[in-house]
Amino acid sequence: MIAWQCKFYFVRLIKLTNAHGNLNSNHKVLIHYGKSGPLKYLSHLELIRALERSFRRAGVEIKMSGGFHPRPKVSYGPALSVAVASSAEYLLAELVHPIPEDQLLTKITSALPKGLSIYGAKYIRDKKPSIASAVKSAAYRVKVEFDADSVDIVSLIDQIRGQERLLVRHKGKEKWVETNVALLDWTIVRESDNEHEFHILVSVGDSNSTRPELLVGKLSEVSPGLKGFKITEVNRVEQYVNRGNPLIDIYNFYERIFMKV
Repeated sequence: MIAWQCKFYFVRLIKLTNAHGNLNSNHKVLIHYGKSGPLKYLSHLELIRALERSFRRAGVEIKMSGGFHPRPKVSYGPALSVAVASSAEYLLAELVHPIPEDQLLTKITSALPKGLSIYGAKYIRDKKPSIASAVKSAAYRVKVEFDADSVDIVSLIDQIRGQERLLVRHKGKEKWVETNVALLDWTIVRESDNEHEFHILVSVGDSNSTRPELLVGKLSEVSPGLKGFKITEVNRVEQYVNRGNPLIDIYNFYERIFMKV
């Protein structure tokens, strides 16, 4: 009798909760953020911990996964390399209770350490692919210092892009990538006597993916006489769900839904 009553009240509780829209309701929010300054040296795991601490300090409750080791239900995009800054990072978080988007931005911003910034937030439909699986390309700004006297940078870039395959090396490992797949665009944004800034679009998510700084480093290989060559800054400026024009960035890919809060 007691077991039957417990079941009855449990089912009734579920119905009441559903009636008020609190059970299985979609409170998934897309957050656009970035990191700069000393915090660009955080590893991906350290960045996740810093963000989760900020959510707790801000009083933003994140849903937890089930099982013996529950974790906040937050998913992230492709990991950013250590020492690379970014103004184009994204995460998806499932909130326990919806918070108006402007208030959510204010709450989180007030709790973030210096070097982490929030640029936007919007609630999205639940049935969408993860950020990590959606991203197919990423754009970077890369600053380089070298002595450019009597060096034609455009011809060096064309020489690199004209190769069918490129051998890239990182931490003692080597791999070949298809040039026209790995390197989608490379333009000069600004140049002076000893400093150049490049805009580079690279593929993400397959065997031809590689770091933009490794591609820029090819300049010193095709022109060994390039004096004082040094990469001084790498900044991820956007992530896209495709590789051809028109490029669709992550924030615009996910459709906004309007929450009643």
